[in-house]
Amino acid sequence: MTKTLYLMRHGQTRFNELKRIQGVSDSPLTALGIEQATKARAYFQKLGIRFTAVYASTQERAVDTAEIVSGSTNVVRLKGLKEMDFGAFEGQSETLNPPLIPDVGYADYFVQHGGEDSMAVRQRVGNTVRELLANHADGDTILAVSHGGAIAQFYRGVLDNPPQVRMRNCAILTFEVEDQYFKLDNIYDPVNESMLYENTTTIS
Repeated sequence: MTKTLYLMRHGQTRFNELKRIQGVSDSPLTALGIEQATKARAYFQKLGIRFTAVYASTQERAVDTAEIVSGSTNVVRLKGLKEMDFGAFEGQSETLNPPLIPDVGYADYFVQHGGEDSMAVRQRVGNTVRELLANHADGDTILAVSHGGAIAQFYRGVLDNPPQVRMRNCAILTFEVEDQYFKLDNIYDPVNESMLYENTTTIS
């Protein structure tokens, strides 16, 4: 048997709306962000999905999204699910970001500015997800709410052929997890009710 992990990004925030770099700094969900999270909740309800446990990064935008989506305040907060630290670039215009390196991210660019290395984020989030899954039994269904950059680094670390998908607000990644093997079934956008990615292979 496998465990099911739903890993999703938070709803739109004020910084998202203003197109500002938002890593370890925080800003609240906008009215649209709350609406997006509500649509994600409706998606799970329509499918009849009930969560064994709900996790979120310690950042306000992730916790609030998790509470709205799950309908519960019993959310376990984990620092390991936090977004990448952009150092001195936090709160600045997104136009200051350097070009992304395919399948890598920003590499160590932000380290010189007091931020985090992309590979360090990949390891941090990967370790955190594996640790939380180790506390669950086969058949459990887990929701974890994190951030666009952190999620991208996670799936680049656990998938052989990671999809090239822009992580929209409240995008939901569905993983089947068996032992240490992660299979990404799909990435769904509940806001626009569209599938961003689908995997037709099976666990062997």
